[in-house]
Amino acid sequence: MFFRVRHQKMVHVYLLVLVILGVLVVLGAVIAYHALLREQNFQIQAAVAKLASGESNYQHFDSSASQYHQNSVVILEEQKPLVIYNRVPKTGSTSFVNVAYDLHSRNAFRVLHVNVTGNSHLLSIYDQFRFIENTTRWIRPAFYHGHFAYVDFERYGYKKPYYVQLLRKPLERLVSYYYFLRYGDDYRPHLVRKKHMDSSTTFDECVERGGSDCQANLLWLQIPFLCGQSADCWIPGSEWALQQAKRNVLEKYTLVGVTEQMGEYLQMLELVIPGGMFRNASEHFKHSSKSHLRKTAKKYPVSRKTIQKFHDSTIWQMENELYAFVAREFAFSYAKQFPNVSSGLSGTMKKHLKISDLPPPSFRYEKIYPKLSQQQKKKKIIAHV
Repeated sequence: MFFRVRHQKMVHVYLLVLVILGVLVVLGAVIAYHALLREQNFQIQAAVAKLASGESNYQHFDSSASQYHQNSVVILEEQKPLVIYNRVPKTGSTSFVNVAYDLHSRNAFRVLHVNVTGNSHLLSIYDQFRFIENTTRWIRPAFYHGHFAYVDFERYGYKKPYYVQLLRKPLERLVSYYYFLRYGDDYRPHLVRKKHMDSSTTFDECVERGGSDCQANLLWLQIPFLCGQSADCWIPGSEWALQQAKRNVLEKYTLVGVTEQMGEYLQMLELVIPGGMFRNASEHFKHSSKSHLRKTAKKYPVSRKTIQKFHDSTIWQMENELYAFVAREFAFSYAKQFPNVSSGLSGTMKKHLKISDLPPPSFRYEKIYPKLSQQQKKKKIIAHV
């Protein structure tokens, strides 16, 4: 009798445990189901928001919004332009970047500043990889700018972006930077610069005394910026760095121009960067009050003696060789694009770029096989109509 009662109690306990386990399983399933519903609802809301803001994988560019393309096109996300401007300090880069900031809403692209820690111009290997992966995967079209040396996307197995760059006459750039540290500029006129206490010393006097911030080695900046992240790029006077910078100008950069011809440079960007990113950039630059920002507050003319001293230095000769190389290449490209437009380093530019200013294509397609069928020809005619 005792064992029978005990057995019945144990059965009741087992049943109670099973009931509790069943309730827990059902409760867990309900919680998981609701979590799944929330996740799906979040994904739907994100997709709707993405479509509403025009950030879907496909974006339709209306022909009426493009000055140079007659037909509407559908551009895949990975085909939208990724433009990188690794700006050299004191080359008019603020004026150029502000054109992009002014046009980003109208021309539907994003602008992002890359702030490198400690004002360093170099990135570690892993930071290079992270930068490449970020810019490649994030939403396009986009314009990235910052003071850092050229980063080679193809080295890490990625497609190269549209690299753009502006150079300035080497000694002019250094003199501008020297006085900028002492007197500031019209962009932030009330900011006290780190060399403000030394503002009474002119560049000529600094050179005469052998000062540390007017040495010829400080000219060595445009070459390494275009050369890249390699150690030898940053050795002043490296012939290899100069030749590598020239190769990158021709093979890695989409367009390199000179500060003195920024108007013409923007005209060319309107043509070579797809998606209408720089549409009307040259006209905006010409009339905008922000076109000539960061003008150094005070500068004294440099004496012939100082100029000659720098011209005798190997560093200036190499930096000037790169500048002259870029100026020739840009002038050649501009003259080829606009054969009826006279332009030199004087900075003259057309009033505004129009389709009528562009010469007809210098090539055509012929001997096309397989031949179009009659039905395809009719479709082609209808499409043109």
